[in-house]
Amino acid sequence: MKNKFFKKIPKLFWTVSSLAAVAAINYTLIPTPFVFIALAVLLVHELAHYFMAKKLGAEVTLPVFIPLPFIAIAFTKVKGLSNKSKMKVALMGPVTGFITAFLLIILNFIFKIVSPVALIALAIGEILFNFIGNDGKKYRSAKKDIILCTC
Repeated sequence: MKNKFFKKIPKLFWTVSSLAAVAAINYTLIPTPFVFIALAVLLVHELAHYFMAKKLGAEVTLPVFIPLPFIAIAFTKVKGLSNKSKMKVALMGPVTGFITAFLLIILNFIFKIVSPVALIALAIGEILFNFIGNDGKKYRSAKKDIILCTC
């Protein structure tokens, strides 16, 4: 049991450090709390892919984020799933991303952190660009082993 945990520490380091790099670059360019909120939604989105693939018994890697200004690209490698299971894994990310964004909209009415318009755009973006677009389109054919998400 201990060996499995300690084997994942270097992989977890890459996930955390790459996400921190994306946050640092984008917060330097756009110093607003929205950067961290958008990255939190992206992290939840990617972890949903990861945990759904694990639940379905796939060989899956932790997500890695590519630090670029004004855009976040993340990828998760998934192997050993049927076409139907790949579709479930691909669509779990946008669904949980939308739910997270919706909960943040509700919390924003209480704490007034950022503009509600930005959060609504984030929630709609999860549906339009990820559910209908990027993740959904890529896995309708379900031939690839890498889930690549852009935000």
